[in-house]
Amino acid sequence: MEYKIGIDIGTTSLKAVLFDEELDYVYRISKSYPTIYPMAGRAEQKPDDIYQAFEEAVQTIRQQYSDIKIDEIAFSSAMHSIIAVNEKGDPITNCLLWSDNRAAILIDDFKREQDWLSYYKKTGTPVHPMSPFAKLLWMKAETNLIEEAYKFIGIKEYIFWKLTGQYVVDFSIASATGLFNIHELDWDKEILATTSVRPDQLSRTVDVTSRFDIKDQVTYDKLNLNQDTQLVIGASDGCLANLGTGASEKGQTTLTIGTSGALRMTVDEPLLDEEGRTFCYYLTQGKWVVGGAVNNGGNVIQWLDHILFDGEGHLFSQLPEVMQTTIPGSNGLFFFPYLNGERAPFWDGNMQGSYYGLGIYHQKNDMIRASIEGVLFNLNQVLHLIEEIAGQTAIVLASGGFLKSSQWAQLAADVFGKTLVIPHEAESSCLGAVMLTATSEKKTNHDNHIYPQIDSAASYRALFDTYKWYSEKLYDLHLVAQKESMLK
Repeated sequence: MEYKIGIDIGTTSLKAVLFDEELDYVYRISKSYPTIYPMAGRAEQKPDDIYQAFEEAVQTIRQQYSDIKIDEIAFSSAMHSIIAVNEKGDPITNCLLWSDNRAAILIDDFKREQDWLSYYKKTGTPVHPMSPFAKLLWMKAETNLIEEAYKFIGIKEYIFWKLTGQYVVDFSIASATGLFNIHELDWDKEILATTSVRPDQLSRTVDVTSRFDIKDQVTYDKLNLNQDTQLVIGASDGCLANLGTGASEKGQTTLTIGTSGALRMTVDEPLLDEEGRTFCYYLTQGKWVVGGAVNNGGNVIQWLDHILFDGEGHLFSQLPEVMQTTIPGSNGLFFFPYLNGERAPFWDGNMQGSYYGLGIYHQKNDMIRASIEGVLFNLNQVLHLIEEIAGQTAIVLASGGFLKSSQWAQLAADVFGKTLVIPHEAESSCLGAVMLTATSEKKTNHDNHIYPQIDSAASYRALFDTYKWYSEKLYDLHLVAQKESMLK
């Protein structure tokens, strides 16, 4: 029997899953690493911490299963990271994460002064501080890194260089950089010229099923791998989550709520929003993923838990009581969850969160319910955008930490007015990575359904319209305030 390892390089940890030849789970391991916040708005990690996590995860699997043959290791990775390296391949910056917001002011200026929508229509990546395009603009304006760096790469590229000695990037990760023309499947020279980065300063682009050999016997021995073990470059985590959960057709949308959140639908061709509010990333030949990611999900609950319960984690345990003692709409209280700026639906890194309608009669439980409703209303706005360009959603395949609360999961079904389907597979991105080159089809188990409650769903349809109206007015006020601040 031949086995495969799926690797998912996440924002907070690296996950490794061992699969048998039927793509059933055999063993899982997770290795975490710290995030560095050198100043407000910046988020970085040390590339070698992440590579070490990869090594330790593979070594642990081999220690547990030393007598099996590993046929391949396939990779999933978080998007939007960027590292500058020198000619030896050594990092000269930390890995800047998607959540790094240092380019926010530059992107605001860019969107006022340039035809930013044309950039989106070529790349499928919203023009936002999260993207490597934005961070390269910052490096050009604030540093000498454009001239000094040998290459600009993402975290998966760094690991592949360490393993293979080659600089390669898959079409999926490349399509999330804001530098890659998704219609031509190549780096866009006009956009690169805006950043002053040369094409040779970026990795060679390859399809997601491309295989590579490990560079030398020393690396094989260190990882205790067979000499014929191959590396499959794989794709981005969000796209592979769709594949791993079985959401491979139109009408099937995936919902993830962890620290942040996202909604994604698989389509057969690149589909773009006329106002640049959704992303469109490459999955594999003939498959693309459209959707929107939000900055604010479980982190909102962590923030509120810290305020109300001193960060002791009691809020989750309070949710049954919260739902019993409050009503849909939280007694007229709305929460707009832009605590960390926002990606979809506004794509503005300077957005700020707020409560609206707060009165002296509101209680703690109203604030908790309104916060959860606000996260879900915001995601529902994203779902509506996806449906505008890709068609209606029949079912929502859900994953993430929010499912640990049955009350939060039920609330999601009610707000969306959709059936939530809970896939059996927990590490869907790892599974999606090994599915890319699988010769046999993997049937995904969907063994848990959460149906919207009729009365509650009807209430939320009306409340959502009110929330959407308020959110758009708040965004208009935000833009006016920004303009007045610039004039002072």
